[in-house]
Amino acid sequence: MSMSIRPIDIARKLGISTTTLRKYEEMGLVPPVLRSESGYRNYTVEHIAYFICVRDMLPGFNLTIISEVLKYVMANRIDSAYWVLNKAQADLRQDKAISEKIIKHLYHKEGLQKNYKQTILSISDISQETGIPATTIRYWDKIGLIAAQRSEENNYRIFTPEHVQQALAVYALKLSAITNRRKYFIDQVRNEIKEFNYNDKNKIKEIANNIMQNLDKMNRLQIRGIAALYNLCVQVETNFFYNSFNKN
Repeated sequence: MSMSIRPIDIARKLGISTTTLRKYEEMGLVPPVLRSESGYRNYTVEHIAYFICVRDMLPGFNLTIISEVLKYVMANRIDSAYWVLNKAQADLRQDKAISEKIIKHLYHKEGLQKNYKQTILSISDISQETGIPATTIRYWDKIGLIAAQRSEENNYRIFTPEHVQQALAVYALKLSAITNRRKYFIDQVRNEIKEFNYNDKNKIKEIANNIMQNLDKMNRLQIRGIAALYNLCVQVETNFFYNSFNKN
């Protein structure tokens, strides 16, 4: 029988509150917890392993991702859990790539990658130049963060090279909020983009450098979280094989 560990002892060990432990349990971030005849929770070393993983993943990943990952682990779908974090890392790498384009186009004022025969660009052209998904650009146009014209012939969106800078500026303001752990509000970005000074190179450099520093920090935090998940998965897989061995 596994040794039962008091919630207060786990909370003290991990530097969190017992309320937080209960919250994680209610969210399904740990395996089901048995209760004693008197109604007390019977936490085990297995639960501690999950709690440690949650604590170490939280600085780099949100609870939605952590919940998805740990449910895969509890279902013994370890590789599925790893792929979720792989996607999160890919998204972070995309943010870094777009940030490099922000510096290139907004600070250094470099030209477009391709030599277009005309000044009218498609949404696909804007996406290729910025690295921002076309679906995101289309949504920003819909809610008024960028202002594309419409073709009189087919009603398609019409963009110009200036929209490359505009889209990158919107992304910069969005990333600045997110990487500084501020809530990202559409209305706030809409107001900020109206006042954005494309000629203020010092401000642009300040925003870009801040974003890059925060992305580097987030990458380290995510790597730490991935290591924590790996440690948990090793324990889970070992316990799985150990139990199977005992049954045989």
